[in-house]
Amino acid sequence: MEYSDSPQLVSDDKMIFAMRMIIRQEIARALLSEEKDQLLTVSEAADLLRLSVHTIYSLVQKNQIPYMKKTKRLYFSEKELTEWLENGRVYSQSEREKAVDSYLVKHRSGRTKIKH
Repeated sequence: MEYSDSPQLVSDDKMIFAMRMIIRQEIARALLSEEKDQLLTVSEAADLLRLSVHTIYSLVQKNQIPYMKKTKRLYFSEKELTEWLENGRVYSQSEREKAVDSYLVKHRSGRTKIKH
């Protein structure tokens, strides 16, 4: 029996080919959506951050949030808002302790203790 004679192998090959095509399409779609940065209005930014519109204006006034202003209108980059939000992350006590321990291990090697 040859390879082409087996209907199961042929249908498996077709299925694998179809799966590869779907995966390629999904990867391309993900990359395209990753590259596109969407500009948001004040109300869209408020929805994204789950804040009130008033709070957004207050943050803009204090220059505490990334924004763009063009022709008396405010715009927000979705990517920049997401990064801004992630940079404000508060670390847990155990995460801070691990970071301190890691820093001390890296920087302790060349130092000598001072005797009193």
